[in-house]
Amino acid sequence: MGYDVGEVLPVDGIPDGANLLVGGPSMTGKRRLALSLLDDGCERGEGAVVVGTHESTDRIRERAPNVSAQVDAGRAGVVDCVTRQRGNRVGDEELVKYVSSPGDVTDVGIRLGGLFQVLEERVDRARFGVSTVSTMLMYADPRRVYRLLHVFNGHVDRLDWMSLAVLDTSNREPFDTLAPLYDGMVQTRSGDDGRELRVVGLDSKPTAWVPY
Repeated sequence: MGYDVGEVLPVDGIPDGANLLVGGPSMTGKRRLALSLLDDGCERGEGAVVVGTHESTDRIRERAPNVSAQVDAGRAGVVDCVTRQRGNRVGDEELVKYVSSPGDVTDVGIRLGGLFQVLEERVDRARFGVSTVSTMLMYADPRRVYRLLHVFNGHVDRLDWMSLAVLDTSNREPFDTLAPLYDGMVQTRSGDDGRELRVVGLDSKPTAWVPY
């Protein structure tokens, strides 16, 4: 069946169970692009799980109104790594969970595990996004981040969901470490006429660069 991304990406669809990196240099709109793909899925009636390591729940709700609506409908969840780090006192809700820092990988994993367990009983199809892995790597041991992504990418594959993980590729080492966990990549760049993207790894050849 696959996941319809035709209004955002220049491919016919994303295969069920696929894990994709959204990677490129700084200031190329990677986080907003990934969130728009999650929001598009929620508009189509799919579920979502978002790990916000750079954006708070409030910002995610503002930028992704369809994700917000699915959270309220009990069909999407958020792990917020930002709000408590800023010193705000907030309590967990059923599908919005808070951790103290993007570097608290253990707590992120526990909260994610709970959301996956709830949502796999409620939705057949969902999109899972980590925005952004680069922020996690600033605070946590890369090996722990790798293990976390490995576990939940495995769940995505098992459930025939789709995942997106945002990564700044200005530093080659994290990309080389994490790329084996992913089936393909949405590459971003700033071109002469603005921001461009292409999809790599899902077919024998990369797509052409297109504006977005």
